[in-house]
Amino acid sequence: MAGSLYRCSHLACRGSQKIIARNIHSPTSPHDGESFVRKHPGFQAAEVEAWATLTGDTNPIHTSTSAASDAGFSAPVLPGMLCASLFPAIIGSQFPGALYLTQTLNFRQVALLHEALEAEVTVKKISGKRIMFETVCRRSSDQAVLVDGAALARMRSL
Repeated sequence: MAGSLYRCSHLACRGSQKIIARNIHSPTSPHDGESFVRKHPGFQAAEVEAWATLTGDTNPIHTSTSAASDAGFSAPVLPGMLCASLFPAIIGSQFPGALYLTQTLNFRQVALLHEALEAEVTVKKISGKRIMFETVCRRSSDQAVLVDGAALARMRSL
């Protein structure tokens, strides 16, 4: 999956946009309030078609410009679960060996084909080897929240 991964303090991610690049292959112990952001340049038609084939989601608004137009959209609509797939990508990359336990999702707005996205997971609570994360996926251009929720993962070690 394409994109850049950053580790940053929660306020820095939302405020001045100062984000600090981090080597995703050398995790350190997380702390409450710590956020991890992945910037995605936008899903391409071939990726959405592969997703549709893989999942069996054949809704034409995801792959057909005319079907999307008929539904009132200017371009094909990304499957919400494709946007949400950025969350386990961040957690799995940041914490190799993590086991995803639960995920809640709220689909707030649609994302369209080619729109740049920013997915963020923020550590909310650490309990033993389990971490509860707040998850948010935004459209990069206007920071509109597209998908949000929470995830629980069990870490191999902390």
